[in-house]
Amino acid sequence: MLLIDIRMPHMTGFDFYQKISKIDNKVKVCFITAFEVYYRALLEEFVDLELKCFIQKPISIDELVKRIQKELN
Repeated sequence: MLLIDIRMPHMTGFDFYQKISKIDNKVKVCFITAFEVYYRALLEEFVDLELKCFIQKPISIDELVKRIQKELN
């Protein structure tokens, strides 16, 4: 399970996801960001992506753990 922030230095979370998915296309990913606009951009850029885990900050640790457990099950 990877938690990928959309805004990162030197590349976006989208770019990082593309690189990782070439190595392992079955990796589970949760994108995390404080900006809803990135969610819409993600859906536009990855039309075929079945995005199940997109987390908006701020989020409590308890809620984050619940979301991750849900994705792993």
